[in-house]
Order: sequence, then C-alpha cells, then structure tokens
Amino acid sequence: MFINKSVTPARLSQYLASRVVRNSTTTTSTTTDYNEVRHHENQSENWWNPSGPMAALHALNEIRVPFIRDGLVARGQVNADYINTTNVLQDQKMLEVGCGGGLLTEQLGRLGADITGIDLGERLIQRACKHLNESSPELVTKVKYRLESVDQHAKAHGEFYTAVIVSEVLEHVDDKVGLLEACVRSLKPGGSIFITTINKTLPMWIGGVLIGEYVLNLAPKGTHHWDKMISPLDVQRILDTMNCQTVLINGSTYDFWRNTWRWINSTQMCYALQAVKQT
Repeated sequence: MFINKSVTPARLSQYLASRVVRNSTTTTSTTTDYNEVRHHENQSENWWNPSGPMAALHALNEIRVPFIRDGLVARGQVNADYINTTNVLQDQKMLEVGCGGGLLTEQLGRLGADITGIDLGERLIQRACKHLNESSPELVTKVKYRLESVDQHAKAHGEFYTAVIVSEVLEHVDDKVGLLEACVRSLKPGGSIFITTINKTLPMWIGGVLIGEYVLNLAPKGTHHWDKMISPLDVQRILDTMNCQTVLINGSTYDFWRNTWRWINSTQMCYALQAVKQT
C-alpha cells in the first residue's frame, strides 16, 4: 500500500499546467481521444476471445474484481447479509467508465451489482450488448450499457453511484482531470472510485509497452503512449483536489508467459487505486 499526502497547491498547479491537456480547449486532444476510441473499436469483434488480443484484460479480472469487491466490503458499503455470498454486490449501484466490450461490467453484474457501462465506442457498446443478450441473458436486468461520455452521464446521475470504476482507461485519455471530475460528480459521498492503470516509469515503458506491444505482440501496436501514462501519486493529487481520499494503492504485474496477473510490493509497472469521496 502506498499513500502520500504531501500535496502542495503549487506542485499540483504545476502538474496540471504542464501535463494535463483539456479536451474542451484543444482540438489535438479531442482528435487524439477519438483515435483512441477507433483503435479499441478495431478490436471489438475479438473482445470476448480469451485467447485473442484482449487476453490480458480477461486475465486481469482475476485480481481487479476481488480488489473492487473487497474494497467496498472494507469501507462498510456491503450489507453484512451478502458478505461471503455469490451476490456480495447486491444493491450496489455501480458505473464503469470506458467499459469497452463489457468484460469487467458483466463480472460485477454476476456478483449482484446493478451496473451501467458507458463508452464512446459504438462498436464496443454493440459488442457488449450482443454478448450480454446472447451469452448472459440472466444479467440483462442487472447490466446496462450506454453510448455516452462520463460528463454527459454525470449530468443526469449526480451523486448516484456507490462505486465508479475506471479500469485501464486513464492511460488512453488526454483530459484526466475532466474525466475524473465527472466520475466524482456521479459518485455518492462515501462512495469509492476504483482505478487500474499502468505507471509512467521506464520499466513499464520498456518492458510493458515497447517489448510487450512491438516484440511480444501482447497488445495491438500503438495501444499505449508515454505522454498519456500517469503515476499513482499524480492520480492521488488530482483526486485530493476533488475531496477524494486515497485509501489504498496496490502494485501489480502481468506474467505474460502464464497469462496471469499478481499483486507485487511495487507500483513500478501497474497499479490499482481506491479513493473515497468525503462527506
């Protein structure tokens, strides 16, 4: 676990000015995010293939689902009657931002959550809906998908959710402040935001991106970009300004030869973060 509260207004302002590009004010940012959507839409047909280009995301569910579940239990959000049951997330209203084809959304729905997945990729939402209706029809009352931005969604769902999930999304977004601000707006006081992403370090860039994408083909080439990667400390600093207290950060790594993820005592490669919106 890593928590750092040494945030000063001057350092945060410097970070926001130098590293974060706002979509609302730059054409380049908007174009880049659109290209990110198209890049992921190109994988939509193979999204649910556990041996395809999304294999690592399929495997990531093995640690990110328990991270979210246990995080809510630890904060007292889960009814005691549901703990240690297959419906542990019963009555939890959850939002997944950037849900893609629904790999994580469906898994949380299987634990009883009433969950909405949103994405800007039309083909991704279509793929998610198709899989839900054809392969998991028992979840259609628990899982909903919407083609819209988180800002649009938050305007109609202010302080509505007990949990908001942003998994493997931040590293593809220019306007991190804007995205997180909208996520927090949709979150109830006392609710948790869960984030998983890759760290902005040389080991991650060389081993995870350059070798992973361009040598081992673990992800489609061009999936990740150095200038969009972000450290856990910088994420925490942003959330601090939004009245969200970071309560847990876990480091993780991907063993590609086994297609498995595991927790490690370092955030050098990847990390999962939980923050709670203060009342």
